[in-house]
Amino acid sequence: MKSLGLLGYPLGHTLSPRLHQLLAAEISGENSLEISYDLFEITPEEFEQKKQTLFSLDGFNVTIPYKVRILDELDEIDQTAKNHGAVNTVAVRADGRRIGYNTDCVGFVRTMQQNSVELAGRVCVLGAGGVGRMFATECALRGCEVVIAVRQKSLAAASQVAEHIRTLCPNTVVQVQDIADISGAFDLVINATPCGMFPKVDESPVPKEFLQNVKTVFDCIYNPKETLLMRDAREMGCKTVGGLEMLVWQAAAAQQIWFGVQFTEEQIDRVTAALQN
Repeated sequence: MKSLGLLGYPLGHTLSPRLHQLLAAEISGENSLEISYDLFEITPEEFEQKKQTLFSLDGFNVTIPYKVRILDELDEIDQTAKNHGAVNTVAVRADGRRIGYNTDCVGFVRTMQQNSVELAGRVCVLGAGGVGRMFATECALRGCEVVIAVRQKSLAAASQVAEHIRTLCPNTVVQVQDIADISGAFDLVINATPCGMFPKVDESPVPKEFLQNVKTVFDCIYNPKETLLMRDAREMGCKTVGGLEMLVWQAAAAQQIWFGVQFTEEQIDRVTAALQN
């Protein structure tokens, strides 16, 4: 039995326990395994007192507000975590070493590949939080021109993300704009904000008219399956991709790190379909 978990606060109605059990059930043959997957809903004030419990596990996932804070507790981080300045997966090795990874970026790239969306050209990332930083950085690493669009109050944070990208990718064109002023043609628009997430399903981060010169819209929200942004985009003739596949792919990447297993696109499709039931 492998012991796993999710660290975060608050955790709400997370899909992670069911998701990881479904993925583990896809592993067969001599690599088959049983897992336990528990939730560690720890307040920031309790973290120092309770953190050792996490390191008795075989591995764990990390979500808000610990993706950056966990860095101080690790012995090593891989290049994905260095690129994005955040960790969402920790492996605890047999010798006790604690190694951090970022599998969100793997989930993003695999989702784009599976939906035949090329990461190229001009990309607009809506939002500059942790996942927005990852999207913007990953697109820049792949040669895209990146526009980070945020509300007025977040312009300073977005500028910090832009500086990080310019340091990592000196030849990349990256701009920061107020989301209220965003315009122009884009090959890809990525929603990295919570706007449109259940229960506020009647909200969209941009007006429908903005989407008339956009080829593809990717919304990392997975509840609801189709957000208002995606519906508007579809009606404007854009290709649309939702966030559930990214959730599954990043979890599959975590199990690959923990157990050395590989998942096929067919297995990911089965798990994604099961989560929708």
